[in-house]
Amino acid sequence: MLSHPLIVEAAETLFVPVCVHNNTKDDDDARVLAAFKEPAWNNPVVRVLSHERQDLAARVTDDWSTAALVDAMVDALAASKLDVPAWLRLLHQQEQARRAGVERAVFTMT
Repeated sequence: MLSHPLIVEAAETLFVPVCVHNNTKDDDDARVLAAFKEPAWNNPVVRVLSHERQDLAARVTDDWSTAALVDAMVDALAASKLDVPAWLRLLHQQEQARRAGVERAVFTMT
């Protein structure tokens, strides 16, 4: 999900991305994990927080799809009463359709 160019654009322009390693013995990372009650050596987790460190969207875990991350981003912007850019809204709609099982049809003209 983090290789999708629109996800990267959203993360870099609409949010402040922070990486906390949960598989090191770094004291700073350990303090952050403890503060958010995140286990060490856990699978990757994405959290979208306010500047007061409050969750703005459901914690993304066990579903590392583009759809799951876009859902969290859109939910966080809505919770913050910020506009969702049109391009992110379109990506969100596309991913919701993909999740619902979009079918493909090809038509020819003669």
